[in-house]
Amino acid sequence: MRVYLSFASLLVLSACAASPVQETPPTDDYQPISFEGEAATPQERARCEAAGGEVQRAGRLGWEACIQTFADAGDTCSDSSDCLGECRNTNEFVADGAPATGQCAVNDSPFGCHQTIENGVAHPALCVD
Repeated sequence: MRVYLSFASLLVLSACAASPVQETPPTDDYQPISFEGEAATPQERARCEAAGGEVQRAGRLGWEACIQTFADAGDTCSDSSDCLGECRNTNEFVADGAPATGQCAVNDSPFGCHQTIENGVAHPALCVD
């Protein structure tokens, strides 16, 4: 009887275990996905998620956008051609024209304050709401 109760207890506990979450890894074949209106349609949402993106409200207007993470996020760069997205200064902003290196952008969200690096040179910082 004890063996039966022990087995039943293990069976119940194993049913409570969390199932593994499968995330879609970012791919190198990045294609930006935009939506027609303020909110994503079910088809647009499905297309975004199938590409590994996440539908988020973004910007000052709060419209939904498909935000995709880049596979090379955080890699060291000196030009946007080194990255799937932009090469951005991740330290304090430096003077326009100053020599600089950066990191490949984490995702394709244009919002926030960024300073891009092109040909090893910092460009003016830009803030987008």
